[in-house]
Amino acid sequence: MGTLAQTLESPVGGLSAILEGSLTLSLTVTDPDVLTELESHAPGPNRERFALSGLRLGVLTLRQARGELDAVVVRDAGEKIVQDLENLFRERGGEIADDLNSALRQFFDPASGELPRRLQSLLKQDGELELFLRQHLGPESSTLAKTLDQHLDPLLRLLDPEEGQGLKMRIECMLHAVLDDQRSRILREFSLDTDESALSRLLRKLTENNGQLTGDMRTLVDELGSEFSLDKPDSALSRLVKKVENAEGLIGRSLTLDDDQSPLSRLKRELQSTIDTLVKSNDDFQKEVRDALTKLQTQRDTAAKSTLHGLIFEDRLGEFLAAEAARLNDVHEATGTTCGAISHCKIGDFVTTLGADTAAPGARIVWEAKANKSYDLAGALKELDQARKNRQAQVGVFVFSKVAAPEGAEPFVRYGNNLVVLWDPNDTVSDLYVKAALSVARALVVRETHESAESEQALNSIELATRAIEKQIESVAQIKTWAETIKGNGDKIADRASKMQEALQKQVEGLDQHLGAIKTSKTGV
Repeated sequence: MGTLAQTLESPVGGLSAILEGSLTLSLTVTDPDVLTELESHAPGPNRERFALSGLRLGVLTLRQARGELDAVVVRDAGEKIVQDLENLFRERGGEIADDLNSALRQFFDPASGELPRRLQSLLKQDGELELFLRQHLGPESSTLAKTLDQHLDPLLRLLDPEEGQGLKMRIECMLHAVLDDQRSRILREFSLDTDESALSRLLRKLTENNGQLTGDMRTLVDELGSEFSLDKPDSALSRLVKKVENAEGLIGRSLTLDDDQSPLSRLKRELQSTIDTLVKSNDDFQKEVRDALTKLQTQRDTAAKSTLHGLIFEDRLGEFLAAEAARLNDVHEATGTTCGAISHCKIGDFVTTLGADTAAPGARIVWEAKANKSYDLAGALKELDQARKNRQAQVGVFVFSKVAAPEGAEPFVRYGNNLVVLWDPNDTVSDLYVKAALSVARALVVRETHESAESEQALNSIELATRAIEKQIESVAQIKTWAETIKGNGDKIADRASKMQEALQKQVEGLDQHLGAIKTSKTGV
């Protein structure tokens, strides 16, 4: 190993080319590591080949290093291109969005889009779809009609009653043949021209037994004559006459009133005693009824003049509403003694919450009951608005006691989401007013909860039914007035009231059906 320097000559290259594709270099190697590696190989071709390999490896390494520098340049250029593209997209993004919106509007705009126009031309009356269906499924000259005519014409001809070879004519021919055969057989059996017929055999049998029958008949007639003769004391007719005479005497003694011990006399005394007892009992009962009615009327008059009447009226209305809520699967609450959403406010006597199986579960109807003459219509509506806020209800119903209602008040009237009705707990006709108010209130709650295109038709029907109920209730009130003033037309008024009540009940049932339709459209069932 040289310590200072060692000269390496190789025919791989140099300052001038000696041979084509080669270069002669004269290199002085001073690096210790390189010297160590070169000295480890024997001088001559082996050392030269090793040196050439090392030189080649170094050249490749230097070339790779220069490539890294090129990658840095490429990365910088790429980042600049990306930045330029972002700026271009940012500038052109709005224009692209507008172009995209314009293109989508051209195809999907409901008013002028290509797709709605195409669908309308396809689905409109006399459109392509209707023409196609009419061509294949129409009643006349369609593919289906021609096919049915082709396959059903033989069957129809077979079933045609006027067809000579039809099923009817064939059955008639078969029945005529069978009946003719049976008629011939029956006539042969009842003909005297044939010795073996049933009628001929019967006549021969009667002729053979005629002599014996005549003798027996004469003996029987003689015996019957003796039994119906009154000359013979022990005959059947004589014994019957004696029994009838005895029975006439017994009946005459039993049905006479001259004998106090006869059955008819005893029956008369028992009936008279029973009648006297019934008359006395009827008089006592009528007196008790009059006393009870007088006492009840006095209690009613006293209660109507006192504050107790209002409490009784409210309790009776609560019982009625609770029964209706149970019938309709709703929830009834008595809230007159509890505060609501407004602080220290107890307005709102009852709340009806629609059940889970209705079209608006959880919706609320507030009821306000008043038997106080100090309330007029304006005050009732004002208090009802506050009651709806206090009880968080969508609809309110104000129930006036009939004896305390304002003068000229209608029995049933609606003001938006507020209803005002008159009710008399002792008049079953006025119960219908409260039921109608409950049905209309439930319908208004549903309309308030579900304002949608799917339920528009049902809501219109509900509105019409509500107006019809108001009209029918006005008629019922008019009829009630007639009944109180014109007693001579009682039958006519009763018939008219019955018809009005039935019509009103149908309107209430119609409201329930529309509520069910809204529930169905909501659930999609």
